[in-house]
Amino acid sequence: MPFFRLHGLGLAALVATLLPGALMAAGELTLAHVAPLTGPVSKEAVEYNLGIRVALKAANAAGGIHGRQLVLQDLDDEYKPEKALARFNEAASSEALAALMPVGSLTFSRILKERLPETRAFPVIGVVPGAQPLREPLNPYVFHVRASDQEQYRKLAEHATSTGLKRIAVAYADVPFGHAGLATLEALFKGKTEQLVAKAALPVGSKAEQLVGAVQALGAAQPDIVYLVSPSQLAGEFVKAYRSKGITAQLATPSYGNAESLCQIAGEDATRGIVIAQVMPNLNNAAIPLVRRFQDDFRKYADAGVQPTVFHLEAYATTRVVLEGLRLAGPAPTRAKLAQALEGMKKFDLGGFPVEYSAARHAGSHYVDISIVGRGCRLMF
Repeated sequence: MPFFRLHGLGLAALVATLLPGALMAAGELTLAHVAPLTGPVSKEAVEYNLGIRVALKAANAAGGIHGRQLVLQDLDDEYKPEKALARFNEAASSEALAALMPVGSLTFSRILKERLPETRAFPVIGVVPGAQPLREPLNPYVFHVRASDQEQYRKLAEHATSTGLKRIAVAYADVPFGHAGLATLEALFKGKTEQLVAKAALPVGSKAEQLVGAVQALGAAQPDIVYLVSPSQLAGEFVKAYRSKGITAQLATPSYGNAESLCQIAGEDATRGIVIAQVMPNLNNAAIPLVRRFQDDFRKYADAGVQPTVFHLEAYATTRVVLEGLRLAGPAPTRAKLAQALEGMKKFDLGGFPVEYSAARHAGSHYVDISIVGRGCRLMF
């Protein structure tokens, strides 16, 4: 039996829905990845998918969970809310024990609005982004791994305060998580000596030339720092337009604007010096046990020539949290047992990256650090 198997979701998924278990080999444990594997935020989703695969391949090579191999279903929601509802229901009607790492506030906010996790009693682990509207109120079937966006913005705001930057501007993606980020930053600086002097909404899917107007409006306000709240593709296009206009104000972004994507789209020179909040340890620091194990497994199980990114690391860590939940759930896990096992997970250390849940707290990690993009797009932190 191969270590890892990816099931197609055309006619096969329909049959699996009608006849649960008919297509799954005996003894396998199935997980689902419902995410925009195509569309305007597909870069993140595709990299998360590979990180999940690496962790599952490593687990299968070590004998699986309680001797059972792990299977992944891929369900592409194309970053379309209606399709996300259909794909989520498709996963919930299959033998999947949980959905991993749904990507996109536009789509997951719709899933929450329809109350699908609780009505289908289907656990969801590792939601991206970490915007508060996707976390509050607490959902009994939704478990977060990364630190919240609110924690990231707080750390970024502290950076501005400590370095004496007073004039604040915000460029934000025109989707729910972007609006939530803007609201959080406005609240953090309210009543402080720092002043919000400009803000600009960025349509998702825009290219650099379409963002020049927003860039010029922000630049005209003469900010000391511009916070960029955006998925990585759009963030890269913004940086490209921003630098082309010669604006010198500091740029800062939460973890979604990852260095690899920014450098690939905007170039190394344009990206150097950008401040990025991190919700995962330094990808290049093999002294951290989690990172060292990830690097080893990535070399073994990712395609040759693929360079690891922080998104790969986050997906790998998230999947290992799920695997620990399945281990705690026992040799015959169910969705309910998995949710209960996660709520009982106390101080699970992935190797320098602790995760803990309870019935009242479904936010596993509070790790946030500040990094700066240096030469060669390497992060310094």
